[in-house]
Amino acid sequence: MTADALLVAVAIKNQGALPETDVTGVTDVQASNGAASDVTADAAAAVTDVTDEGEAIPDAAQRPTFKVFDDWAPLPDGGKLRPGVWFFGIRAGKKADDAPALIQQWICSPLRIEAISFDGQDNNFGRLLRFKNTLGRWREWAMPMELLRGAGDDLRGELLAMGVAIDPHAKNLLAQYLQANTPKRRVRCALQVGWCGDSFVLPDIVIGPKAASVIFQSGERGHDEHTQGGTLAGWKSDIAARAVGNPLLTLALSASFAGPMLARCNGESGGIHFVGDSSTGKTSAIDAACATWGGANFRRSWRATANGVEGAAALFNDCLLALDEISECDPREVGAIVYALGNGRGKQRANRAGNARAVTRWRVMVLSSGERTIGTTMAEGGYRAKAGQSVRLLDIPAARRFGAWDELHGLPNGAAFADAIRRAAVVHHGHAGRAFLEKLTRDRRDFCELLERFKALSIFSADGGEGQDKRTAGRFALLAMAGELATEYGITGWPEGAATEASAEGFKAWRSTRGRGNDERRQILDRVSGFIERHGDSRFSDAETHSTDEPMRINRAGWWRGDGSGRVYLFNKDGLREALTGFDFKRALDALQEADALPKADASGERAKAQRIGGRLVRLYPIQADKLGGDHGA
Repeated sequence: MTADALLVAVAIKNQGALPETDVTGVTDVQASNGAASDVTADAAAAVTDVTDEGEAIPDAAQRPTFKVFDDWAPLPDGGKLRPGVWFFGIRAGKKADDAPALIQQWICSPLRIEAISFDGQDNNFGRLLRFKNTLGRWREWAMPMELLRGAGDDLRGELLAMGVAIDPHAKNLLAQYLQANTPKRRVRCALQVGWCGDSFVLPDIVIGPKAASVIFQSGERGHDEHTQGGTLAGWKSDIAARAVGNPLLTLALSASFAGPMLARCNGESGGIHFVGDSSTGKTSAIDAACATWGGANFRRSWRATANGVEGAAALFNDCLLALDEISECDPREVGAIVYALGNGRGKQRANRAGNARAVTRWRVMVLSSGERTIGTTMAEGGYRAKAGQSVRLLDIPAARRFGAWDELHGLPNGAAFADAIRRAAVVHHGHAGRAFLEKLTRDRRDFCELLERFKALSIFSADGGEGQDKRTAGRFALLAMAGELATEYGITGWPEGAATEASAEGFKAWRSTRGRGNDERRQILDRVSGFIERHGDSRFSDAETHSTDEPMRINRAGWWRGDGSGRVYLFNKDGLREALTGFDFKRALDALQEADALPKADASGERAKAQRIGGRLVRLYPIQADKLGGDHGA
């Protein structure tokens, strides 16, 4: 273990860490949307007048009313009413002197209203429903009230899909029943997966000290991303243990725990992109990270539009968004997707009335893979990767000793190791993330302060680098902290400092792919250098030999002069603007000046200098060609 890694252990313990005990289960939880209900019929609170088995059918004085029978209800004449929600009413006689008739109408199978749900702004009201499905199993669902709009077809469709039997002739009665009474119980609803106060909401469960007062509310009947299989012990032995000695796998697993940390550290969305040849193990590392939270349906594909990825990001809010194989995405969409993921908010859209709709928001840690870098993929679509995109999703080479691996843990080759990881992810998944949340929701440390301690480690020093390097170093420090916390909580079984060393290795690998200095500045210097290489003497000529006998330069970009260190290219304004297409012209001139490729501006702020060409003075931009190569003066 390095000295920095030892400092990590000290930094965490000095923060008042929780006891280092193995996590065996999740305790502070509340069943959420779509989950099987463990509430018995006897314990259920009544929201309308509820008739238990054996209780009399309401008389005329008690009508109209709704009743819910969990089982067959006996009638005075010896018959029985089928289980479900019933409406008991009175129908006036056809003639004035006719006695009113008592009527009853079966509406649906057993369905009880447990609570009123609403968000923190007293909006998005709903009803927490408990119902018995076709298999006789009780389930819960937080129903948005907006599903009752119109004819209520959307609501009935969702209930039918979840196993509720509904009389097609009782559509209106069902809507009336759901609004007939107001339950006394109140719960706060969360419309997205992620943090809700001090509790963390998953589609089927809420974890945290106040889990009982929060419910996940969705208009969809079910989510199959956060599933569980196998055991936490199996995940620990078959996946986490194999990450020891494998920096990329350790980094991927650390990233899987980093999503919930973003909100606790005021962090921004972003992530890492594993780059390497096919069949090296990149996808297996992604699958291992996904197994922290769910099964096969957790991983997403790059085969999507920017709008589609917005929906995926919202679905995995405060969690991990795993995107496999960037080559499946339209190169023209990649840039917009990367920006959208990093910005943490969707496009502003209008409703039917033309008013602004609520903007979708998210915080996600992105884990991506592909055979090409983000910049290369965008270039295939005819777009330049801007600096902001390159630091939102960081390219990490996935080339180690055995594909993406350094240590095979007794397996014969990299392919066998990758297969073992993928098989383990299929069997053991969905436990580690919940165990992490169970500890994290009770941890009252200042994580912003703890993150600053990680950032201060020398292994995350930018060594005089510019803002982009420092921003990226902070990203890797966050990954290190998340991995070390998972170790401290007894989840990974890794040695202290392992996650930090893997993150430092990732930071080093990222810097090796881009060189040093500001990414946008390097792109500017490359662009000007490439322009000169492409056009050379076809659009430039020797300023010292300029004459009327010289061949005409079509669309001239300027002239050149030789000095002791090489050529100085004298760009006219149109030529330099063309070379810098896609960049802000003033910022580009600043970058050229910072690299000593362009002289400083004069007292008036003018960058172009007066040059004598063929006996006349022309204002041109003198670019020192030798300053454009190498590391571009960084």
